[in-house]
Amino acid sequence: MRTGCLLLLMMGLLLVTGMSHADSGYTNYEHLEMSRGKLLRDYTDGEYREYYPHVDKRRFFGWRVHTVHKNVKVSYVTETLFSYYNDGFTAIDYKYKLDTQSSSKFSLSATGSIGIKTTRGEASFRNNLDGSLRLSSDYQVSRQEREIIDIALKIDPGTQVDLYIYGEGRITNGVAAYYIFWMRFDRGGYEVFVVTTQYQRLEKKRI
Repeated sequence: MRTGCLLLLMMGLLLVTGMSHADSGYTNYEHLEMSRGKLLRDYTDGEYREYYPHVDKRRFFGWRVHTVHKNVKVSYVTETLFSYYNDGFTAIDYKYKLDTQSSSKFSLSATGSIGIKTTRGEASFRNNLDGSLRLSSDYQVSRQEREIIDIALKIDPGTQVDLYIYGEGRITNGVAAYYIFWMRFDRGGYEVFVVTTQYQRLEKKRI
């Protein structure tokens, strides 16, 4: 590793090209932190037993929904695009060309027998659970962007540079049950995640 760094120092110039697909699925993000509450995947069996009575009263037709967390703010890091440190004695000129493709389309998760369907690349819950959730208009946004960024910086001796995709969003989750002629057909947890802002963040720190 040190030999490699020495070669780079001798060249004095490093050129790297990378491609990133930012929305790889929020449950697989490198880091995601909610301002309060918890993700659907972290619900315990005891919590399901606590929440299910809110949707167990039978109805003629349609969904009963109990929202546990609504529009909770989250921050996240999808992935670290590069991390480079200079443990030598000479500054390194670093150039990076980043070709990013990202999407602010909302993402869905479900547990139990609640299903998710995909039509023409658009995901939705089965049996029109989306309509029963009465989500705000933010959750209907679908936008795809592509951006090419040229980054040039100097990595000083004893410093590290990290480039990663940082974002903020909102999460709504809870439980729901679906009835037809007073008979329950589906029951489980649901979760909807939407990105409100997302960008590349460059950090330089001492090592």
